[in-house]
Amino acid sequence: KQFTHKREVIYSNDRWMLVAVESRTALGYLHLETKRHIEHWHDLNEAEQHDFFHIIKVVEIALKEVIGSERLYMTSMNELVRHLHFHLIPRLKGSAKRGLPFISEVIGGAPSVSLKEMDWVKGLKTHFVQV
Repeated sequence: KQFTHKREVIYSNDRWMLVAVESRTALGYLHLETKRHIEHWHDLNEAEQHDFFHIIKVVEIALKEVIGSERLYMTSMNELVRHLHFHLIPRLKGSAKRGLPFISEVIGGAPSVSLKEMDWVKGLKTHFVQV
């Protein structure tokens, strides 16, 4: 599948890749993707499971510090792209849009902001220097 949104790698190790995704509706929208082909949660090995939770923890802290996110939504459907990946969608403090309607809008929305215009990408990368 060809990605329609521009993407920039924030962090990568032997098992995972964290990618910033252009979005008109969610500042800080990210994908977390396994490096090896996996279609199901139960296919994750122990090292991948460990890394997953560590990366999520760093992302949540970093998004709060860099863009002021209040909540981190996470979803994984793996229908269109049959590869285990996660949509990480921060909700900013005071945002009127919340929950499933917000998540649907973000995932289905067309990008309108260039990654080059998003200073948060650089800020987020600094949190992964020590990981």
